[in-house]
Amino acid sequence: MTLRPPPCRLPPSLVLCLVLLPLGYCCPPVCRCMDYHTIDCRDQGLPRVPSPFPLDVRKLLIAGNRIQQIPADFFIFYSDLVYLDFRNNSIATLEEGTFSSSSKLVYLDLSYNNLTQLDAGIFKSAEKLIKLSLGNNNLAEVDEAAFESLEQLQVLELNDNNLQTLNVAALDALPNLRALRLEGNPWLCDCDFASLFSWLEDNAPKLQKGLNEIQCTVPVEEITVYLSELSEASFRDCKFNLSLTDLIIIIFSGVAVSIAAIASSFILALIVNCFQRCAPSKDDDEDEDEED
Repeated sequence: MTLRPPPCRLPPSLVLCLVLLPLGYCCPPVCRCMDYHTIDCRDQGLPRVPSPFPLDVRKLLIAGNRIQQIPADFFIFYSDLVYLDFRNNSIATLEEGTFSSSSKLVYLDLSYNNLTQLDAGIFKSAEKLIKLSLGNNNLAEVDEAAFESLEQLQVLELNDNNLQTLNVAALDALPNLRALRLEGNPWLCDCDFASLFSWLEDNAPKLQKGLNEIQCTVPVEEITVYLSELSEASFRDCKFNLSLTDLIIIIFSGVAVSIAAIASSFILALIVNCFQRCAPSKDDDEDEDEED
């Protein structure tokens, strides 16, 4: 007699959830489903994103929890999301490809988390984003290609982070940007900041708090000033300052030119010497004439 394992029986509630999941009727126990497409999981002390919940969810409110990461396959299952509020959690990193299926996402709030950097193309597939909130994190580095493909973005919040500099290319990638927040960062007013300052002056109407609320530290004087107190003249000396990369290029070019000049001189000397040895001398010509 062959013994067979007992059949696997799922709890009736789970079976019902799986059956109704695609239709938008399944709601996680710790959350409130306000309608078929809106789920509220705020302030529940959740250590991770709850599951399962409706695959056709469009608005997810999950702020005020202890979530440390967004699952890498999150948008693969919930690609209909339009509004996502991850505010006030413990997210420290964004994995590459996290937003690869977020083509419908319009609003994303990641403020009050622990993000330290934004890599190139991290939001690449979220082409329809209109508002991106990244304020009150620990951002110290934003890649110049971090916001590539976000051509529809209108509001960008980078306030209250640890940014000392920001490549202008990151902002130039946002042709429809209308509102920008940069206050609350320890900006460093050195020559690397000169291009950003020029951009901010040209786009001052886009700054929600204005130049009056953005401060930077002048390295030499070690004083902190508001950008409204500065002007293009404040960075005039930077036009004559060379970066380390520029100096290396100049030095390398100089060495290369010197080596090429020495090599050319050596080759020319060899050619002249060869001609002198191969050409008949004057005495030989006279001896030939006497023989004739």
